[in-house]
Amino acid sequence: MNTSNFTATNQLFQENSAIEYWRFEVFYYFLNENSSSAINVLINQPPKQGSCSIDRTNGTTTTLFTIRCSGWIDEDGIKDYTFYG
Repeated sequence: MNTSNFTATNQLFQENSAIEYWRFEVFYYFLNENSSSAINVLINQPPKQGSCSIDRTNGTTTTLFTIRCSGWIDEDGIKDYTFYG
């Protein structure tokens, strides 16, 4: 493929994926010589075995919700938490 764009599907990062490493390799072709370069990327596995709970199931934009999460295990360490609602 001759392109300057790169696209990875979400399958690369799925929780049950057996992919641990991903290799990105580029080949350069010039008039008098060829070259290549590669980088190996370790895929960060998602945390597991934890749970989260929320203290109420409905409210408004001014309602204060409390979300508690515990028991999460991540071999790479947990840097932060992000919640989507």
